[in-house]
Amino acid sequence: MEAKIKKLHNHFILCGYCRVGEATASALKEHKAKFIVIEITQENADKARQAGFLTIQGDATKDEALRRARIDKAGALITALGDDADNTYTTLAARQLNPTLPIIARANNIEAQKKLQLAGAHRVVAPETSGGERMAMLALRPATVEFVETVLLGRGQELLIEEIEVSKDSPLVGSAVKQAEERFPGVRILALRDKDGVLIPNPNPNATIEKNSSLAAFGTTEQLQSIEGCCQPRGTRPAKSIKAD
Repeated sequence: MEAKIKKLHNHFILCGYCRVGEATASALKEHKAKFIVIEITQENADKARQAGFLTIQGDATKDEALRRARIDKAGALITALGDDADNTYTTLAARQLNPTLPIIARANNIEAQKKLQLAGAHRVVAPETSGGERMAMLALRPATVEFVETVLLGRGQELLIEEIEVSKDSPLVGSAVKQAEERFPGVRILALRDKDGVLIPNPNPNATIEKNSSLAAFGTTEQLQSIEGCCQPRGTRPAKSIKAD
């Protein structure tokens, strides 16, 4: 196992393999993501291993376990522990060890959400709240939910959305959104993220694509590979997948 861990790079670290962690691991597996589980209990650690997941039995709130999971080389961390305090301590430890690491944290109440954000979590998810919102949306707008789940959750075999970085050498720099879409038929640019990290959803067709920015593009795998090749003509860092099949 240690040999496999040493090879990890740009992987996900999943802290906790209880009910929420197990569901998260299943989703990551479905999307063919590289990840490692940190679980403190023997029972759940064994369960994760039996499911075929690379697993470290340890305390995710401690630096030692996070270092073993190669947090310095990770692409993101998901803390899905059952206790809000543990998620907060894990977030603080992870933020200290890797200041730029994206962190997604589980929370059980509004107060915990605020503390996790202050601790350094980029995104905070409250499973009970989000579950209630989803049930309400299924009743109010079932067609919309079906579309979102088909595309964003990878349940469609053809279509997906990716956030693609635009290098300074890209031929698309200086082009308008509508020009990029015309150049790559079938691709739709749903959002732009400027060089300062500000997200611009549903951009104006005449909005300009800037260097060192990124764009959220919608299309087939083949279409997205084509525009990615134009955005990163010299083999710069690959696109960061938002959701894939």
